[in-house]
Amino acid sequence: MSNSPPNKLCLWRDGMLYLGDSFDPQMHRHHAVQCCIALDGELHVSWEGVQGWQPCQAAVIGADVPHRVANPDGPLCLLYLEKTSASYRSIVDYHCVTPGCDIRREPLLLDATVTESLRKALRTAMSTQLDPPAANKLKQACMAFFHGQLADPQPLDPRIGQLLTHIHQRPGAVFTGEALADVASLSASRVQHLFKQQMGIPIRRYLLWARMRQVLELALTGNSLTTASHEAGFSDSAHFSRTFKAMFGITPSLLLTPGSGLVALLCERE
Repeated sequence: MSNSPPNKLCLWRDGMLYLGDSFDPQMHRHHAVQCCIALDGELHVSWEGVQGWQPCQAAVIGADVPHRVANPDGPLCLLYLEKTSASYRSIVDYHCVTPGCDIRREPLLLDATVTESLRKALRTAMSTQLDPPAANKLKQACMAFFHGQLADPQPLDPRIGQLLTHIHQRPGAVFTGEALADVASLSASRVQHLFKQQMGIPIRRYLLWARMRQVLELALTGNSLTTASHEAGFSDSAHFSRTFKAMFGITPSLLLTPGSGLVALLCERE
């Protein structure tokens, strides 16, 4: 029986934090942005047009960029961010200030040394029980390393608060733009603008993340992937699996198979 700590997965409505072993390092792409840190040793990153593995301490991999990433020396930290989010935009704005930086075409390898305090915090998180406040602190620490900005909590516009309540009370519903606009008592264009301004991502992307979270929540509490997918509004488990792989580059079965030892935590529960 292995004494290694279990892999951890923390999910928000615009991101996901994974701590654990490397996945099968095949060339792949995904719609979310991936910020990577080696907890021990060095990361190895490869992408189209480059021969072999490129070593680094950390990397930012843009959405839809074909790549491979692995840590042959131990576990790694992968922070996935919604590609339309203000958090990701702040990382790009900080790092891509010189000509030639095109994170849409190739990974950004960082020379900055990962501090031992951050590595220790991430290692400790793997071997201890996390709660949402602790997970939020880890996310903030990772964002600080990558010079990304997490928006400070602010009072929500009551209309957006009402809309969020409506959405979260109906996790498996498929909403039309007109229906959402009616709930918020706004025009469709105005609700889209206000939602992105308040929440940091477009409403359609928010709904997609929320539905994927719902599947994982149901699957991790004993439901079959087929049942969980239907409950969350996907046509079937294959539809959910395709959507999940397109977002993160891995199939959900890799995380959800019996014996995987994955510990998952859902954060930001209203």
